[in-house]
Amino acid sequence: MSPAINHWASAYIGAEWTRDQTCWHFAARVWREHFGIIVALVSVDGADARATRRLLAAEPERAAWAGVAVPREGDAVLMAKGLRPCHVGIWLGLGGVLHSIEGAGAIYTPVGRLAGLGYRIVGYYRRAA
Repeated sequence: MSPAINHWASAYIGAEWTRDQTCWHFAARVWREHFGIIVALVSVDGADARATRRLLAAEPERAAWAGVAVPREGDAVLMAKGLRPCHVGIWLGLGGVLHSIEGAGAIYTPVGRLAGLGYRIVGYYRRAA
């Protein structure tokens, strides 16, 4: 996150990812601590991509988010590996995503480098409720 060394999100870089503290848990923590947004925490084995996909498709929390064409700082970034969404991060006005991944923990990835991690952006979402 070198271009953003003084950005508020730098305090989150390196936060640990575990099977019980997944990308969703990390995003929920950041939304709560930095944006005052409280989201439902869900339990899923973060190492099980199929379970994560099913959860993202069916989770009632998803109804509280509206799709937006142009993201702003703090919006959710829904990402996929393959055909279906399986990962969530937080849009930063720096032009990239703050997210937590297995093996690395919390990282910042410029949008142009997401494909190198195997992710593609499915959509941007803003908390509507």
